[in-house]
Amino acid sequence: MEKSTSTIKTQEASNYIGKLCRHFRHKIEAEYTPTTGRAVFPSGTCEMLAMPDQLIFDITASDTENVEKIKGVLVRHLLKFSYKETLHIEWQDGITSSTD
Repeated sequence: MEKSTSTIKTQEASNYIGKLCRHFRHKIEAEYTPTTGRAVFPSGTCEMLAMPDQLIFDITASDTENVEKIKGVLVRHLLKFSYKETLHIEWQDGITSSTD
């Protein structure tokens, strides 16, 4: 299994998890609470964690190509929902998920 993690500084982490999961659940399995989210893509899973000043994404997929697909979906949608702020998104590949 391949993994990738991103920690994004934002005060709106809980809000973004809710928006992402509500949007995703029209097509895939997605669930959330005020502090966590989980989206099950055909190619892998993204666990989400809202902290007071950061949003954490932990992606797990069968291979690097699928990790990259999920990253692309997450970034496109997050940037759409976060138009009021500029987010700095960097990924750390091969990192063990913090939600394991």
